[in-house]
Amino acid sequence: MPEAWLGQAMVAAGSVIAALATVYLAVLSGRPVAPPELRTEAAARGRFTRNALTPLLASGFDRAVFWVFWIVALRILGPERNGEYAFAVNLLTYFAALTEFGLGTVLTRDIARSNADLRPVFGAGLVIRLRLVGISAPLMLALALVYSATGSVSRATVITAAVLAVGLLPTALGQAYASVYGAWERMDRRGLVAVGTSALTVGLGLLLLGSGAGVVGLAVAGTVSGTASLLVLARPVGFALLRTGGQGRAHRSPLLAAGFPLMLNGLLATAFVQLDILVLQAIEGTTVVGHYNAAYKFINALNVIPAAVVLAAFPLMARAAEDPETLGRWLARTWRVLISFAAPAVVLLFAYAQPLVGVLLGEAFLPFTAQALAILIWFLPLSYLNGTLQYVVISLDRQWWLTPAFLVTTLFNVGANLALVPVFGFLAAAATTIASEAVLLAMLAWILRRDHVLRHLLEPALRPTLAAGCLALTIWLLRDVPWIPAAVAGLVVYAGVLTLSGGMSRSMFSTSDDR
Repeated sequence: MPEAWLGQAMVAAGSVIAALATVYLAVLSGRPVAPPELRTEAAARGRFTRNALTPLLASGFDRAVFWVFWIVALRILGPERNGEYAFAVNLLTYFAALTEFGLGTVLTRDIARSNADLRPVFGAGLVIRLRLVGISAPLMLALALVYSATGSVSRATVITAAVLAVGLLPTALGQAYASVYGAWERMDRRGLVAVGTSALTVGLGLLLLGSGAGVVGLAVAGTVSGTASLLVLARPVGFALLRTGGQGRAHRSPLLAAGFPLMLNGLLATAFVQLDILVLQAIEGTTVVGHYNAAYKFINALNVIPAAVVLAAFPLMARAAEDPETLGRWLARTWRVLISFAAPAVVLLFAYAQPLVGVLLGEAFLPFTAQALAILIWFLPLSYLNGTLQYVVISLDRQWWLTPAFLVTTLFNVGANLALVPVFGFLAAAATTIASEAVLLAMLAWILRRDHVLRHLLEPALRPTLAAGCLALTIWLLRDVPWIPAAVAGLVVYAGVLTLSGGMSRSMFSTSDDR
């Protein structure tokens, strides 16, 4: 396909997608939201199912569309230019954690526990977010300029980082509104908004890439979509909340005190997963970063699952904090769903990383992206479990306990990366990511050792693990068969074994205690 024709097709497709997404978001913004009225156990279970499955299904559709976009985008960008964008986004993750400051989680928890007027606490959180954005955006740009001055990154990377830094403001305001939706157990609405926002990002991304805007165009698309997400989340709740900054001064110090450990934990959690990019950039260069980040895009696509399920369970775990048995049951419900997705993903992506990357991203990303993916995928179940246990700790008001856990994990990750990456390159970075998750799991298990909730984790994992073993055996027996039909056959076997063993016939959202 001639390059000019491809560019025109991308502009046309992007324009249509962006227009449809805009109409969808406009309609969605006119639908009202309200806090839950029924507080019974049956109603709570119904909301949990809705708030887990709706975002999960919506995000599955969203990610499928997003993957089509990235297949096109990565083929156009190639490893080096993808590395430029990946580095700028990597900087964004640290400052996004700083501006969020754990306030989304704290406000969700506090509003979920109380029926009081939300305006004072919302206003207090708003002022904190705005001040943090004012600090973070210039610092992010300054850090990009430092890397540029040393010759490590290109001018396009600096401009991309500057555009993303501007996007910190609408993102922070959107997160403030998102916490209200979380407290009101309307994560289903947040999921639907995310679908429209991602579609808008894809549409604008195709349009701008097709126009030759490159990585800077991708940053612009993300910033515009973040602004649209803010508007759609804010309208049903009320734009008047944006004028509450003068209220709730008394709440600022408690919010800062409660949010600081969560921010620090989030920053450390981001660091131990993302700092390898900074190390790779300095030692291996932009092209290797592009390969490594391309492998991470597969992982990020799968991370939509815990984002939906765990956030749906969090308000319920927060209310059950005083009852270890109930808290344990909600933990088991959440883990049952997550391990049922993680187990087959590990087997399939480990076995078929090479052909999958070759088909989706092209020969330019082989073999390095496939090698990184085959190692990185093993961290998925550990990441799912750690993400769930973190919210259990937060539900118990022990967020400060997470700080030393993340600090130890981050120090381990940085030390291992600095020691091993110069010798083994990106493969060491991938292996260190898995080892870091194992270290974090050990720390979380120690924190929760006296709460009698960890015993709820074994039973939900047995059947998915058995089914995944059968999946692995199937694809080994079919090793001479083309990989796509072999993978489909393996998934059929996995679903069949999971069903016959009782993993599906008993609700994935129940535990043995409920039956």
